[in-house]
Amino acid sequence: MADKETPSGKPAAEPGRRQRRRRPNDPDRQRDPVGTRRAILAAAGAEFGAHGFDGARVVRIAEAAGVSHQLITYYFGGKRGLYEALSERWLESAMPLSQALPFAEAVRRYCVMAYEDPGWVHTLTREEPGTPPPAEDERAIELFKSVEDMRERQARGEIRSDLDVGAVSLAFFAASIAPVALPWIAREFTRQDPSSQEFIDHYAEQVARIISALAEATVNEAAVDGAAANGASVDRASADGEPQE
Repeated sequence: MADKETPSGKPAAEPGRRQRRRRPNDPDRQRDPVGTRRAILAAAGAEFGAHGFDGARVVRIAEAAGVSHQLITYYFGGKRGLYEALSERWLESAMPLSQALPFAEAVRRYCVMAYEDPGWVHTLTREEPGTPPPAEDERAIELFKSVEDMRERQARGEIRSDLDVGAVSLAFFAASIAPVALPWIAREFTRQDPSSQEFIDHYAEQVARIISALAEATVNEAAVDGAAANGASVDRASADGEPQE
């Protein structure tokens, strides 16, 4: 039996047959889906960094990535999904560093990561102060975990015991993104080009040394306190008339 035709001349669907969802006919999706996603996220990072979440446009992201608008919808669902995917990617790459490495080395790596992914830094600095960004709840959970990790580091002596770990976390996070977020200020302070690899290598090493110096100060304070306590014991023993060794 011949297929029935619609007014447009196309065969009509058979009764009871479920229509399949039409997928974007984009050869990039079929050939290299991983590379396509990577290109989309890179373009999204640049777009959000330049215009913020509200000002970003999916059409521009698609054009920069060299894909169709429909393909972005297929992979990420839209602009909010793209922002959430970028946030998730940043957390997945950044959080393990704080758990697997000494704090000084972790922050040194953060400085390099910010330099290599400036779009995400600009995205963060463009977030509206009074408006929670997409994926804020997930980010808050991970950042809370990082502060708890800092408390453990403090207990191990990596950070001075008289410092607030939340303030320390904020200070060194800001330090890690400062050359990208504040390039002109960085240039004036250091008289160097903050966009150069030579600068970021030197800067990252200096930040790591500052953190190490805080840890050394903790060790030195403990040694001084121990010596003072020992001296006090000797003085008490002398006062009681006990022989000194």
